Amino acid sequence: MANLSKFLLETWIIATLLSLFNVIIALVVHIETGTPFDFFTAANISIPEFGLLLIFGACLMSRQPLDDAARYDTEGKPTKSWARAQLGQRVLLSAIFLLAFAGLFYILGIVFPPVT
Repeated sequence: MANLSKFLLETWIIATLLSLFNVIIALVVHIETGTPFDFFTAANISIPEFGLLLIFGACLMSRQPLDDAARYDTEGKPTKSWARAQLGQRVLLSAIFLLAFAGLFYILGIVFPPVT
């Protein structure tokens, strides 16, 4: 159970940092253009990131050994392909959390429209 909570927390942190980065980019864009800030810009920036994370995570997950015996070497350490597949799992779950943040930003954009 501790491994699952650590796994979820790591992926949640990655998605949160990406979302924070998106909000900062959106804020800089709106300051430079002189337009009022809206959350739609941060949500729109998140969509391509979500797609890239899905592609990257799926490519890493494709390296997953199908046989349980091939996941660990004779010393009990994970093989390179299994370690990359576990990284792919983190990337895929981070992508799902990033999509949830994009949905949250979209809802915030509806609730708090830009004041002109």
